[in-house]
Amino acid sequence: MEIFAMDYAILKVASSRFGGPGFLIHDSHLFDGVDARQVASAIEIGAQLAAEEGVQYIVTMNSDKFDGLPLSEGSPIRSHVLPVVLEDTPEGGLFGFRFE
Repeated sequence: MEIFAMDYAILKVASSRFGGPGFLIHDSHLFDGVDARQVASAIEIGAQLAAEEGVQYIVTMNSDKFDGLPLSEGSPIRSHVLPVVLEDTPEGGLFGFRFE
């Protein structure tokens, strides 16, 4: 959560002083070992920051972890989730691309 707070501050300062970078990305590893309530709060705070600063806040997280988060009632976060399914099959790929 310390890294989340630092990233939040850096994005806020960089956006107001320099106009960039325009996005903040966090991987689920940032939240490893963190209580689900804190993770939900962090994602909601990140979304609020993104709306205020006019930037994007991107979180990559497995759906089983995300589905278990106690998001605030009426939170619009779930409506922003992209339904990406990664398949570990010969026909699968990442976002429609096959890497070999």
